[in-house]
Amino acid sequence: MREGVSVAEDSPSSNGTLKRELYFPTSIYFKDLPDGAALNAAVTPHIYAWREADRAGITRSNVKEAGSWHSDTDMATRPEYRPLVDRLLTVAAEIFDDLGYHSDWQPVIDNMWANVSPRYGFNRAHSHPQALWSGVYYVQSPASAGRLYFMEPRAQVLVQRPVYGRAASERPESWTEVYFEPIAGRLILFPAWLVHEVEPNMSDVEGAAGDRISVSFNLMQRRIPRPSEK
Repeated sequence: MREGVSVAEDSPSSNGTLKRELYFPTSIYFKDLPDGAALNAAVTPHIYAWREADRAGITRSNVKEAGSWHSDTDMATRPEYRPLVDRLLTVAAEIFDDLGYHSDWQPVIDNMWANVSPRYGFNRAHSHPQALWSGVYYVQSPASAGRLYFMEPRAQVLVQRPVYGRAASERPESWTEVYFEPIAGRLILFPAWLVHEVEPNMSDVEGAAGDRISVSFNLMQRRIPRPSEK
């Protein structure tokens, strides 16, 4: 069997029993950081100071007309965010280990940025090209701040949809869209190719406390230098 290729003769006999195998799953991981509150309290003033110093920011999926601010993408290199970067990489290493990635290769943050979305702020549907995994970490999220929305990546699945019974319709594998609530201190990681968007922030909280603040980043793999290469 070639690596990554499964052929029928490699499968054990079903012995007349109907078997089910899942071949093209899409994994989405999430974790609530135990020290999230402290991390958020530390980075929030820095993010607001950054926005004040660079009101224009940059434009990607964020809709500037709705007030969504996107920082430059060098966040991981800034010393004030080092504790957060370390936490993100620790969780990324857990995921890479869970997926069986080669132990000689470690996760690295290719780019990272802050997002501040006031009332009505949102992000258009997009993916993250030239990255392996992507993530979002929530710094502040009042009620009704807008969910993270993932859509079915297999276009052909949507050509003809079956009619499910109630029990089957409640199973995640039958869904064509998934929503994650933006919970402060929560980290969500997903394949960078997976199309996603963020709903408008409809919080009724006035002032800065009503902003949705998040940190987004992209992950790649880098080979760990051998002792002779250090």
